[in-house]
Amino acid sequence: MFNRLNSFVEKCNILTDAQHAFRIGRSMAADQSVTESTLEVLDNHLNAVGIFLDLSKDYDVLNHQILLDKF
Repeated sequence: MFNRLNSFVEKCNILTDAQHAFRIGRSMAADQSVTESTLEVLDNHLNAVGIFLDLSKDYDVLNHQILLDKF
């Protein structure tokens, strides 16, 4: 299912270039983008703030049967 959905999303160009999560070969691009943006801000003598969230483990504790029953 992931492969079919991913193929459709890529073919129809649904996601922006800023979307890196769950996209093949995009994790390094995200790192580079954050680094370049941070350096640009610091070069302009401004403050840089980053908030990074990793929600991948949140789904491990969910009761999947309850979620499926809701559909």
